[in-house]
Amino acid sequence: MKDPEVVEAGKFAVDEHNKEAKTVLEFQEVTKGESQVVRGINYRLTISATDGDSLHNYLAKVWIKPGGKSKSLTSFEELK
Repeated sequence: MKDPEVVEAGKFAVDEHNKEAKTVLEFQEVTKGESQVVRGINYRLTISATDGDSLHNYLAKVWIKPGGKSKSLTSFEELK
């Protein structure tokens, strides 16, 4: 996905997960994304990220308040 807002939400999700879980994942790309407008935007993203030399896929949910000034990561889990 190349939409700049979606890519930004994906990078935010990886950065926030790294802070919370003390990991060092590196964002690669958003491979799938859905959004829902509800007093802001809820993104449900499938993200590819590397952990060292290993590439993994994750499901992340990000909520962005209207105006984009505030974001929160509501879930982040590895897809098996």
